[in-house]
Amino acid sequence: MASPIPEATSELALAVFVAIGSFLAFSFFLGFYMRRTAKNFEGWLVGRRDIGPLVTGFALVASYLSGWAIFGNAGLTYTYGWSGSWLVGTVSIMGITICLVLGYRMRRYVALGARTVPEMLKIRFESRFIQALAGITMIILLLVYCVGQYKAMATVWTMTTGMPFHGSLLFTAILVLIYIAIGGYAGTQWVSSFQGILLTVVGWILGVAALIWAGGATLIADRLALQTYTVPGGNTTSIPLDKYVLPLHASSGLAFPGVDYIGAIATVFMFLFMATGFPHNIARFLGVRKISKREYWTMFCILVIGGLTPLWIGVVGLAARSVWGDSLMSPRFWPMYGDSAAVLTSISIGVPLAALFAASVFAAAVATLAGMSMIMAANVTRDIVHNLHPRFSPQKLLWLTRFMLIPFIAIPLWWVFTAPPPILSEFMASSAVAQAGIFFFVVGVSMHWKRATKWGASATMIYGLILALLHPKAYGGNFGLNHWGIWALMLMFGSAAVYFCVSLITKPLPQEKLTTLFPTKH
Repeated sequence: MASPIPEATSELALAVFVAIGSFLAFSFFLGFYMRRTAKNFEGWLVGRRDIGPLVTGFALVASYLSGWAIFGNAGLTYTYGWSGSWLVGTVSIMGITICLVLGYRMRRYVALGARTVPEMLKIRFESRFIQALAGITMIILLLVYCVGQYKAMATVWTMTTGMPFHGSLLFTAILVLIYIAIGGYAGTQWVSSFQGILLTVVGWILGVAALIWAGGATLIADRLALQTYTVPGGNTTSIPLDKYVLPLHASSGLAFPGVDYIGAIATVFMFLFMATGFPHNIARFLGVRKISKREYWTMFCILVIGGLTPLWIGVVGLAARSVWGDSLMSPRFWPMYGDSAAVLTSISIGVPLAALFAASVFAAAVATLAGMSMIMAANVTRDIVHNLHPRFSPQKLLWLTRFMLIPFIAIPLWWVFTAPPPILSEFMASSAVAQAGIFFFVVGVSMHWKRATKWGASATMIYGLILALLHPKAYGGNFGLNHWGIWALMLMFGSAAVYFCVSLITKPLPQEKLTTLFPTKH
């Protein structure tokens, strides 16, 4: 007999408030405590550069997983079945460990004066222009990515407490604004580390519990074989969900990655590139201290364990679809639809787990929003204002950066208010492709490839932004670009081609400059 879809109760609401209240209390404690390292502009940006491997590793897990992994992946597999598994992080571990290998070299640029990712590019290529261009590019792409974080938290609040969807959006925005302004880089790094531990533990527990709750893997597979695709809003189709690809027709939206193996291949490369390509991930290395080989492998193990979390959340979505069918795709669950699968499953399993899951989603969303909002604000002040006016007072830059948090929190908030994306992970994958395609090469590879030039990096960012506008659900249809997988491959591998080709035909930095950036190992 199918389990009934649970509803919010006073007991559940109280448990959620207690869990999230406890999380907030501890987070604010860390933020206030770390305020001592954020009394000037440089301290606010990178702290004391003494962050160790445990804090950095779990903070990276928190910013990488964010709302799409700890929450949205259940909505993806619930909506698309096995084909949704191509977007639940099948190669997350590879991507996040590549980030560790490439990102640790960021320390060298911090020693040379870099305090933001675009400023690292200015040092690498001796170009103020590329610093400003990188800052603008990051702002555009990160604004899109922030949208998903708001929807994740708002859905949890709505499903567990019965509070209005829009009210929870405002609550999340206010929280992010306060604790970033208080703690700065060090505060968000320590809080994010705590958040990374929480969402990893809860994600694993929920995945295993959901597997048992739904009757095991065999029963889930048997039930899913009887399901067909349902469009968000309740329009049921005859397209089966028992395959790894979903043969959607043009009228159903070919932008979905799992429509065929082209999309599946594009997704694999997206995950390989995006961990390093995410500016809010690579920025986690700005304040890390020098670590030993043993500490390095400790961080590696943390990233592997955290990287498996998206797979367990994907299991939750499959379990929910096998138990409830397509019930969550009805207008009753607008605008959450299948994204409500994880939280409803946690409620069905038990109030304590539901409360912990609500706190973990809150942690994931806030960690990523905090990291991205801080980066965008610093992009304006450090990478544009200070870049153009180097004599601008550091204290004024600090206060301007704090002020700039407001629009970067408000813009994606308004987006979710007016047009919330129906499937969170599918929406966020588009921004992930653009960030992966551009910054994996421009930032990650440039720190290791001597022959890279400012012209190659600049051309890559411009190309990537143009292709981002040609997404199948943006302007791509006007040019016959309707397939998500083809678009994604064109953006990522086109960025690679532009980066390498333009760099090879243009002049690199003089050898004496490169010696400083790439010292010879003895």
